[in-house]
Amino acid sequence: MKSNLHSKLYRLVGGLEVIVGICILVAVAAATFGLIADIHIPTIVSSPESLQAYLTTAMTIIIGVEFVKMIFSYNINTVIEVLMLAVARQMVVTHTSPVENLITIVSVSLLFAIRKFLYVPQLDQNKHDIHGSLLPHFMRRALHLDEQKEPEADLGKEESSTHVTQ
Repeated sequence: MKSNLHSKLYRLVGGLEVIVGICILVAVAAATFGLIADIHIPTIVSSPESLQAYLTTAMTIIIGVEFVKMIFSYNINTVIEVLMLAVARQMVVTHTSPVENLITIVSVSLLFAIRKFLYVPQLDQNKHDIHGSLLPHFMRRALHLDEQKEPEADLGKEESSTHVTQ
């Protein structure tokens, strides 16, 4: 009973995660089309503020795309990529002090070092999908293709009889 409830909740959370990912993807696509429609080269060239606003929007869209990738693939590599982009966006978009720039550079460097030296891809591999994505796993679970009956061990169990011996 508890396992069945756990399985249903896991499927529900997985389904909600897919729905949220699709909603974010639709919003990112709409923002991308808005960014393309908003290109006005003379204004961007003449005004540094409009270029900064354009870069802010572009970096936010890129982080949104990476966030969607992170939702649909559970691996450390995509999490590190999202963190690197978020930290780099903060440095590019806002005017920060030299100390804040140094902290940002050290943060990105640490993330690169973690990715290069401490990241073990085998830890991200899921038994259901070698690429680390759980989306196909949720699809198979929804269709009950993943559930395999394990043979029950009959060792030490007595078979019950339906007839009465006298």
